[in-house]
Amino acid sequence: EASNYNPDANVDDGSCIYVYNYNLELHSGTNLVSFYALPEDNSVSNVLSSLGENATGVITEGGASIQTESGTWVGSLTEISCEKGYWVIVDNSDTLNIYDASNCDNEYDLHSGANLISFPSSGSADISDAIPDDIELAIFGIFTEGGAAIQISPYNWIGSLTSFNGGKGYWVISSMAISFSYDLSTLSRTNIAY
Repeated sequence: EASNYNPDANVDDGSCIYVYNYNLELHSGTNLVSFYALPEDNSVSNVLSSLGENATGVITEGGASIQTESGTWVGSLTEISCEKGYWVIVDNSDTLNIYDASNCDNEYDLHSGANLISFPSSGSADISDAIPDDIELAIFGIFTEGGAAIQISPYNWIGSLTSFNGGKGYWVISSMAISFSYDLSTLSRTNIAY
């Protein structure tokens, strides 16, 4: 036992800044992704730089950019946000590597209708557990690449989508404008950080 060991010490008082390196596996074509941590330079060109010329475009709710033959990104989308989901388009299967990234906030503002949003963790959480009870009834559908869930009665979800997963993007259909943070208390960890 170390001479300075203190079992009552608060190791992380909330002021610590963690830096992450992680990757997202992409298949050829369009991939619905999100980012739970981003580097300080969150420009499209920097965040997607590990894909090189393989990345041809990126689309989010209300914005898009394409990569020209000269390697320049052009379009209305200039920066990647932690709160949004993105369709990343690649010619061939690839790995998107994110380096020196800091955790994102867990605060979302939804408008009535379809919202393309992220999930702010590397882990996963059951849909009903992750959505706070006070706003869950306002959300009637959630769609992701290859899966969907619909709320058929209060707090009763059906469909192939059963959980939110880090690195995935989600279309969340809301009946009203709401602000929320995911409940991450039941979070399960996945191993995509390296």
